[in-house]
Amino acid sequence: MNQILYTGKTKNKGPASIKSVVRFFSISLIVLGIIFLGEGSYALYTNYTIQNSQVETIPEIKFEQEGNNAIVSINHTVGISIIKYHWNGDEDVIVQGNSEKTVVLDTLSIPSGINTLYVSVTDDNSKITSSSYEYAYDGICIELSVINNTDIKITASDVTGLSYITYKWNSEDAITAYPEGEDNTVIEQTTTIPSGLNTLSIVAVNSSNYTLTKDQEIKGVYPPKIELYLDGTDLIVVVTDEEGISKIVQQLNDNPEEVTYEGDGTELSHTYRYPLGDTPTIVTITATDAEGITQICQGKNY
Repeated sequence: MNQILYTGKTKNKGPASIKSVVRFFSISLIVLGIIFLGEGSYALYTNYTIQNSQVETIPEIKFEQEGNNAIVSINHTVGISIIKYHWNGDEDVIVQGNSEKTVVLDTLSIPSGINTLYVSVTDDNSKITSSSYEYAYDGICIELSVINNTDIKITASDVTGLSYITYKWNSEDAITAYPEGEDNTVIEQTTTIPSGLNTLSIVAVNSSNYTLTKDQEIKGVYPPKIELYLDGTDLIVVVTDEEGISKIVQQLNDNPEEVTYEGDGTELSHTYRYPLGDTPTIVTITATDAEGITQICQGKNY
């Protein structure tokens, strides 16, 4: 039988072939690792960028005061949707922001005294931010002082300036008074008190059109009215009082006082005659009414 002999080299399927396969897979794994690492780094960077861009911003709310007006300035990088504000425990006042990025509220009248203004801002992302501020304002001050039991002095003042005041007794027509001179922070007026129980109504308006109204009941108490006449050498004394006369005391020169009338306070008028003669005399009459108000009148016959 014929045989064919092969004299070429036989392919080696031993350790050298295995090393090639291992090297190929190692390189492949390295390449894949680099690819996955790149993708992971990109994912981390992208995630950080997204989170960083989602940081919430809040509006800047600034409180100021001008006279008796509070000024609130609101600035926001996001559009402003709604603004709500109220003093102390009052109800909210709502202002539409219309997606503006700057809104200024400058006509908020500060109540007299110490008050807190609460403000909340809702932006176009429905994010609500709240803030508050305490304002102190002395406000309009109205003071009343009685002069000689017959007149009353009205003093209205405001550090921000007054425009005018009005005042009236009961249902009478109101009288208007304006500041005098360069000082518009004070207005003073004097009015006569009517007899009996009366209501004095005062309205003061400052330069910012803030208005304060004051109603005060005042009883007009007048001292007795004393009139002295000479009829020849006789002294005529007439005492009248709308509240009633309780006592009349007379003194001649430096002589001791003598009571010429003492009653229960129901008599509204009392007249008496006293002979002085020709001797020079200084007469002092003291009359007291039912309210304890005293009047003194003095006269002489020479």
